[in-house]
Amino acid sequence: MKTIPRLSIFAAVLISSLAATTALAADAPKMTMTTDIPREITTPDSVETSIGTLKFLDGAPYPETAMKAYDFLDTMRGVDAFLKGMPGASMQGLIHGSHSVGAVEYNQVLIYDKLMDSKSLFLTGNTSTMYVTPDFDLEKTGPMVLEAPAGMLGAFNDAWFRYMQDIGPAGPDNGKGGKYLVLPPGYEGDVPDGYFVVHSKTYNVWVFMRASIANGLEAARKNVEDNLRIYPLSDKDNPAKLELISGSGKSFNTIHTNDFTFYEHLNGVIQKEPLDMLDPETRGLFASIGIEKGKPFAPDARMKK
Repeated sequence: MKTIPRLSIFAAVLISSLAATTALAADAPKMTMTTDIPREITTPDSVETSIGTLKFLDGAPYPETAMKAYDFLDTMRGVDAFLKGMPGASMQGLIHGSHSVGAVEYNQVLIYDKLMDSKSLFLTGNTSTMYVTPDFDLEKTGPMVLEAPAGMLGAFNDAWFRYMQDIGPAGPDNGKGGKYLVLPPGYEGDVPDGYFVVHSKTYNVWVFMRASIANGLEAARKNVEDNLRIYPLSDKDNPAKLELISGSGKSFNTIHTNDFTFYEHLNGVIQKEPLDMLDPETRGLFASIGIEKGKPFAPDARMKK
């Protein structure tokens, strides 16, 4: 974070030095080796911009100009971080929304068995689909197995909302159902046969499925209840019982915030997930506003503003 006193001292020293040099050279004769400087690469004494008037002395910014420039630069980076961080924050919103109504553990699965209405807040939800949305944390559980029922349609998504694998007609089970094995980042253990393997770059995984309601809501729910299984690979011989939690008619939010807390939620994702979840350029952008893995996010009042 930049601070005003440090900038002011630096700018004052620089401006004083340049001013002294300019004064000495003001009346110097034009020499044979004097270089003509194109006007278009020089800095005017005053420039009108979208952030106000920027003032310079012999090309060096006044302290207040430097401060405006830093504020503008950090604002641009903050906006860019908001746009680029939206996938991660959106995924956190979806996961936290499910947890807020009791679907906290991997075997506790949110289902819209009576469909969705306007009480729950989603960006793209509709009222004619029976959604089934498990999520799990591979850091806590290790490799996870999801036994998908026949007739389901959906996909696995990582913590950055990146598609990993289809379930259903577009997936390897071809709509007939099957066992999917989701492996955590950097997994080097044995991979047993008999599974559709999904490699995740992140620990948090969100699964988005739709149950067919062609034969009615009760039949669709029963198919999920009887055939959906989610458990750690290590518990395959004694898996925990599935617990379906209805989201129908409940008021809760799954949409990411638009105020300063957005950056706190984004920081939570960066701290949770492996470093190589993101490319170095995106990580560098987040680090430029103070969000960096392994370090506290503690912006000062200027940065918060």
